[in-house]
Amino acid sequence: MSNKEKKKFRIGLRSIKTVIAVFICCIIGYLRGVIPVQSTIAAILCIKADKKETMETAVTRIVGTLLGGATGVLALIFFLKVGIPYYSLLFYLILCILLIPVIYIPVKLGWPDATALTCVVYLVVVMGYTGEITPVQMAVERTVDTLLGVIVAVPLNMILPHRIKSDTDTTVE
Repeated sequence: MSNKEKKKFRIGLRSIKTVIAVFICCIIGYLRGVIPVQSTIAAILCIKADKKETMETAVTRIVGTLLGGATGVLALIFFLKVGIPYYSLLFYLILCILLIPVIYIPVKLGWPDATALTCVVYLVVVMGYTGEITPVQMAVERTVDTLLGVIVAVPLNMILPHRIKSDTDTTVE
């Protein structure tokens, strides 16, 4: 193999599907009047090399998103009811201590692979709260945005081919 052949850059079908999924999420976000951060991230993470891994990742993302959203709402309500100033050292201390049950919940429910995502969504919901809407609205919006990314990525990854066999064989798997 020559140096020229070694340096040839090829874009794979998974990369193309990822770009398409992100663009679709951006269009949906534009039409909804929101910045589609969570949906685009979810779409990127759900496009996998094969259909089985795509479905496993999608289910894990859905579980983690729902658990993180629910625990985030509970934490937001707690902070608002108790009157702890946002972004104070006490706020951060309690936020981190509350990660213990947030970590425990998906493990206890039999979804250990959803633990990291549950924590991420919990932190995004709690730390991203601006007070412009209710905690429940905040969590629902973030959760819906993430689920949209999954809903876009999974069918796209299932419908479009995963790889083209070779240059000489033009059949698509």
